[in-house]
Amino acid sequence: MKNIVLISHGEMAEGIKSSLEMIVGQQEQVHTVSLRPDGDNIQFENELLLKMKALNKPVLILADLGGGTPCNVAAKHYMEEEEVDILAGMSLPMVIEAAVNQQITVKELLNLSKGSMVDVKAEIKRSEKGEETSEANADLDKYKEFEGKAVIVNVRIDERLIHGQVAGIWSTSLNTQRIIVINDEAAADPLQKSSLRMAAPTTMRLSVLTIEAAAENIQKGKYGKQRLFLLFKNPTDVLRYLEAGGQLTAVNVGNMSYKEGAREITKSIKVMKDEELVFEGIAEKGVKITAQLVPNDPSIDFMEKLRN
Repeated sequence: MKNIVLISHGEMAEGIKSSLEMIVGQQEQVHTVSLRPDGDNIQFENELLLKMKALNKPVLILADLGGGTPCNVAAKHYMEEEEVDILAGMSLPMVIEAAVNQQITVKELLNLSKGSMVDVKAEIKRSEKGEETSEANADLDKYKEFEGKAVIVNVRIDERLIHGQVAGIWSTSLNTQRIIVINDEAAADPLQKSSLRMAAPTTMRLSVLTIEAAAENIQKGKYGKQRLFLLFKNPTDVLRYLEAGGQLTAVNVGNMSYKEGAREITKSIKVMKDEELVFEGIAEKGVKITAQLVPNDPSIDFMEKLRN
């Protein structure tokens, strides 16, 4: 496993690592060295050398600022080290990609960093102008050969819908070709649909559908052999999808935040009493329910946890 060392002025490196682990879980291969406000180049140099000495190669060093003391010190000592790469312009998207994709190259990371800044308002307006016609009105007869043969690579309950864990880890690790967000409110809200399109990976197609439209389109083969990632906001939507004729064999529960009166099932999943009954209804339909925050975490039998 490639070690990653984040270096920065002040607490930026620690802050990015903290945000990284909030999104993708603990990352033991990611380390930090900081030039402290009360420190100097000697303090930083000593700490960097000590940290690097303790790590196996290869190592990727990500610096906050090209030409700054942390970057300059790293270049001074590791310029000739073939198994040490040094990049400047550290950002959270860059660090997430480096941490979860061990095969990514330096060139690919640099390309990612060039496209990481987004004008949010302009992007949402652009997305709204390019809004696709409703998939609910699609002519499904021409997809007959794919009816009942949808290739579903994952079904997830995540109240945040598309965010770092879904866009940056799950969907890419499963070679997803289309993310389908299944939620009536999101499908009826142009602003939310635009935000979801902006959050989705640019390499993947995205559909934001009502429960009824999703069940019909998927079962009737609308997406052919595309690898589909189905994303629900809550268990009630999953049960309604099944009652509308949708077919599922398994559901992964990712994130359900705390609400007054909720019971903690795992650190990231808090369930209300009425939601417990909904999960029982899903399980009664023969659907296996697991809890797993990110792919590297163990898969837990959710219903066993729920019933204990």
